[in-house]
Amino acid sequence: MKALQEKVNIELYPATIIQVNTSARKRIFTDEKFYQLTANTLRRDVIIKLKNSNKTLPLNIRNKQLPLHKKQEVDIISANKCIIGYVDVKKEEYYYLTNNFCKVIGFNIPAFFITWITGIVAAASTLIFIENNYKPLLAGILLMLTFMIHVSIKSILNKKIENEIDECMKSFSIV
Repeated sequence: MKALQEKVNIELYPATIIQVNTSARKRIFTDEKFYQLTANTLRRDVIIKLKNSNKTLPLNIRNKQLPLHKKQEVDIISANKCIIGYVDVKKEEYYYLTNNFCKVIGFNIPAFFITWITGIVAAASTLIFIENNYKPLLAGILLMLTFMIHVSIKSILNKKIENEIDECMKSFSIV
């Protein structure tokens, strides 16, 4: 399959969930982008046993409420040898373990870098060339605008990749 002109190998591996441990940590913020400062971080430590090779895989899942329980039959969804989700065989539903599909498929575009360079240059130019008492405020606004543009581009690309993976998952026979 191709996602944003990048080749992605989607594979399913039959497995059984052996163990599920759930814990929560209290921190300041709730968004996982600020990992060290997150509040009520839900962690799930899952151990999965692959059926074909009898290997066990540990998974650490953060901030996801997923229907996982012991002895559950699942198919592990991997993209380019990275686990991105699982299929609940009994319910015939699939769930993603990540929201950052750009990172999983190794998709880095210059737009991320160019966005930040443009914002930093605009903020620095504002500080240097504008003769005004509000130039630090304007520079800060430009940096915040740069951050919002960066997050918007990344969210749009992640959603597009997720939709393409969803289309690929429809071609797999779950049963």
